[in-house]
Amino acid sequence: MKSNIFSGPNTSTISTSSTTTAAGLSANSSYYTTSEPKTKLLNPQPCSRQIQPPAECNGIGNLQKKKADLVSRLDRKLKVLRDEQIALAEETTLNETLGVSVADRVKSVAKPQEANRFKTHVQEVGHITSLLLSLSGRLARVENELLNLDADHPEKKMLEEKKCKVTEQLEEAKALKGNIDRRGEFVSTILRRYLTADDYSDYDHFIAMKAKLLIDAREIADKIQLGEQQLRALKEFIRD
Repeated sequence: MKSNIFSGPNTSTISTSSTTTAAGLSANSSYYTTSEPKTKLLNPQPCSRQIQPPAECNGIGNLQKKKADLVSRLDRKLKVLRDEQIALAEETTLNETLGVSVADRVKSVAKPQEANRFKTHVQEVGHITSLLLSLSGRLARVENELLNLDADHPEKKMLEEKKCKVTEQLEEAKALKGNIDRRGEFVSTILRRYLTADDYSDYDHFIAMKAKLLIDAREIADKIQLGEQQLRALKEFIRD
């Protein structure tokens, strides 16, 4: 019999050949004849292991942690995008300042009619770029709505007609941009006659960046809007 099943205050080591114990129990006492498993039930030892929570509790806790981590990642991504948006706004301001400088230079050296051509071209580049972005965005939204509808949905026909209309408008805008680009080539020919190489380089940079910055600004704004929608949906899901 293992000696570690006997526990109690002031208990001495037991010898199985003795007729009595230091505690005064008889050698044929049921205390000694009880089986080891039963003895463990009658005299339970202190448990050194902590009670582990049910597996399903751990699963729920892990799920909540994953949701919290996802919210944190979305928050960080949105912060990065907003920082980019601020930097882009500052770059746009600098580019517009450069454009004003170029316009002043053109006005001082070119004929009034030619300076007006330059001014009109700059305005048209901004307008056509914004129009193309708007129509492209509308077309993408309509196409997404159509993908989410069943073939027999009552709104499907209306959305298909809307898609056709927006597609036509987009093609017209692209054709208009082609005309503006051709007029831009004529404006460039005029400016080369009046501006130094450095001044013309400033104009070329300004007009190219004007369109690019508008496109970048719309792209970042769309990403921020999408991220905010995802974050709201995730927070509502976590609350539920």
